[in-house]
Amino acid sequence: KSAKKDDKPVPPEKTSASSGSVEVGGRTIRYTATAGNVLIRDDKENKPNASVFYVAYTAERARGAAPRPVTFFYNGGPGSPSVWLHMGSVAPVRVESASAQATAPPPYHLAPNPYSLIDRSDLVFIDAVGTGWSTPVGKGKGKDFWGVDQDLDAFAKAITRYVTINHRWNSPKFLFGESYGTTRSAALVNKLQG
Repeated sequence: KSAKKDDKPVPPEKTSASSGSVEVGGRTIRYTATAGNVLIRDDKENKPNASVFYVAYTAERARGAAPRPVTFFYNGGPGSPSVWLHMGSVAPVRVESASAQATAPPPYHLAPNPYSLIDRSDLVFIDAVGTGWSTPVGKGKGKDFWGVDQDLDAFAKAITRYVTINHRWNSPKFLFGESYGTTRSAALVNKLQG
């Protein structure tokens, strides 16, 4: 087989946005919800090798206000997208469930989340390559992303790309991982600072 036949299609970077509001701490927070992808590139040929999916919630802010913080969220793994943090904890919407009981079977109901962190920070939920809608593209292969160093490299590139295209370099930045995501955060902060 030729190498080009094995290459996976490279999608464009695209976003789709909607608006919403949620009451948190007695205040109504208006926000934009954006689902999108960023392309990350290999180090050798500088060609896209993965499309990384994210969902971002950015609150409206007054003109001239200081840049809002932005927090990047991700689950651990292996094979876990950010959906559990996204729909089960700190996003402006959540899946409704009885707290101390097992969640009932579908259909699930979405509800505003009065415990969201959107009042304190913009929120970006990222799916690791090979989970959710994040996937290798071009000449990218799973092995390029599924290891400790490979995982860190992919997340660092995805966060850097998001920060660049959304003009967030002056925003305070935070990392929030669940399960293996906490271990990822410890190493990722070092990589991003470098």
